[in-house]
Amino acid sequence: MDAAAILRNYKIPIFLGGISVLTIIVSIVLLVKSTQTPTPIEFSSDRVEASSSAVLTVDVEGAVASPGVYTLPGGARVEDAIAAAGGLERDADDALFAKTMNRAAKLVDGGKIYIPSLSSSPQSPQSPLSPLVSVNSGSQSELDSLPGVGPVTAQKIIDNRPYQTLDDLVTKKAIGPSLYEKLKNNLSL
Repeated sequence: MDAAAILRNYKIPIFLGGISVLTIIVSIVLLVKSTQTPTPIEFSSDRVEASSSAVLTVDVEGAVASPGVYTLPGGARVEDAIAAAGGLERDADDALFAKTMNRAAKLVDGGKIYIPSLSSSPQSPQSPLSPLVSVNSGSQSELDSLPGVGPVTAQKIIDNRPYQTLDDLVTKKAIGPSLYEKLKNNLSL
């Protein structure tokens, strides 16, 4: 039999088979489209931008012109909170403040900023051989060199960055309260 004869004899089954294949393809396309959500994908960075439009309330204490609680726009920085409190006083311990606080850090709602003064700053209890280690930028080996901190704890500190205050180490469960008390004089932001 030649192709023309096969087409003539089986034209209805070939036509119905073609319609069946086309129906299956359309059904699969409709099934795939119906399982897709029309909601766009939301990235975590999008949520951060959305939350930065909210207002923040922070407590600014210590050597500032007007200590108190201030409401600032979302995305505000430590420097903005200091400015809202009237700026630093003359007796502010600039050296200690520079070692322990990052003026460019973003504020968190409910956070506290304490500006030490020269009269209230304790004499440094650490030895000159133990410089401050930054919890926000210190390497794993620098953090590991602290007494009571091993590689696992150093990695937990790194994984929970950034920190607004040193107290966040305990709040974010990077270290326990007793280790924090032992280390707090060796740490900076």
